[in-house]
Amino acid sequence: MLNKNFIISSLLILTIIISGCAAKKKEPKPEEFLTLADLSGRVTLKEDSPDVRVIRIKSKAFIKRNDIRAAKAKAMEIASTQAVDEMVRELLPDEDYNNNFEEIEKYLSKNVQKYIDSSEVNDEKKIFGGKYYGLDTAHKVNRQRVLVALQKDLKLINNSASTLVPVITSRKDIDLSGSGFTFRDLEDTMMNQIQTDLNQRGLRAMDFRNAVTSMQTDEKVKKKFAKISKEQFMAIVSGSPADKALLATQVQDAEQFYTTGLSLLKQMAKVVVEVNIMSVSGNIKGDLALSLNVTAKNVSTGRGGAFANTVINVARRGGPNVITSAMIAGLVNDTYEEMQKEFIPQVIKEMSTISISGRRLIAFELVLKDFKSKEVRKLRTKLKQIQDDEFRYISFDNSVPTIVTIVVRHAGKVEDLGDKIMEILDSEGINAKEPIVAPDLTDLVFARIPDEE
Repeated sequence: MLNKNFIISSLLILTIIISGCAAKKKEPKPEEFLTLADLSGRVTLKEDSPDVRVIRIKSKAFIKRNDIRAAKAKAMEIASTQAVDEMVRELLPDEDYNNNFEEIEKYLSKNVQKYIDSSEVNDEKKIFGGKYYGLDTAHKVNRQRVLVALQKDLKLINNSASTLVPVITSRKDIDLSGSGFTFRDLEDTMMNQIQTDLNQRGLRAMDFRNAVTSMQTDEKVKKKFAKISKEQFMAIVSGSPADKALLATQVQDAEQFYTTGLSLLKQMAKVVVEVNIMSVSGNIKGDLALSLNVTAKNVSTGRGGAFANTVINVARRGGPNVITSAMIAGLVNDTYEEMQKEFIPQVIKEMSTISISGRRLIAFELVLKDFKSKEVRKLRTKLKQIQDDEFRYISFDNSVPTIVTIVVRHAGKVEDLGDKIMEILDSEGINAKEPIVAPDLTDLVFARIPDEE
């Protein structure tokens, strides 16, 4: 009997020990809900030319029938369109962009690869519970091609914003009698070089006289203004007082002419480039040296003025059999090569920067996770009610289970948009997590918090 009780006691103790040592079954962790904010790659593309800008974009696409390749391609297409759209926002005044963003989006989506020199994917993964595929990308967008599209195809940039007027001047006492060529020879060659290069870059480079006459609609003003000399034109550009601009001999009311000139100047061009030849030494039969000062001025706004200036010195060896035109062309080519190092890139950048401020209506996606249908309807109704010049309701997509996407356009900081949505949700008694906000994110994810029972 004693042995029997001992055995039973031993078995009970052993059972308790085994039960205590057995590994407890862990509860499965809820699946991590990744978003575009969890994508983080390193951009390797470089802005190796003033004609391009590297733009980083994070984008996503729904995975249909488990086709990752198709989702990745769609996400890349979306990212490319957003990159070009960002360049458009830099090139257009905010009012023009806000009034035409639908037309711009429709046009560029058909031709998007035309404006991108190269792209790269720096990070990629499934997001939104494995239902979407996300990309962290970078795109080298060609500024000049986008600018040309806005000017010629969409007609959203007036001619003056893309017009540059080069003027070749010289010191009054410069003596070219011993050089073997005239100032006109040098002027024509230099003008042709500048116009050819800048026109190929998508700008509208015009000789000052052609620019002046092309802008006249009032015949009386045209007749008066068409007589302006190069010196008078540069006097207007430099802002010289009318009585010192030699305008009194041209018209009786010099001040009125001067004021009219300033007004017309802003209509005809954005930038004036003056190439001032300071000295020419030697001649084409021996060594020939050229020294000049190049200045670019923004004349389109009252706060404009000189933004680029450089002094260039070039020289060439001539000889008894040297052809005059070839010698001049060689000097001009050497000069322009020096201008292309720093001066021309500054001009291109200034011409491309049409508006550096403003509040543009940028597209954002509001992603709602685990919201009830009734709650989504309430939010949509509120968003439509608060539409104004700085906020637009665009579209709605509930095709993906548990995830609803609302597209809006918002002018202002992304964190302000996040606060706006959270305030609406709070007012409706809907509990949601604060969205992750970052400068490179164009979607805000609002995850529903279950109500306490």
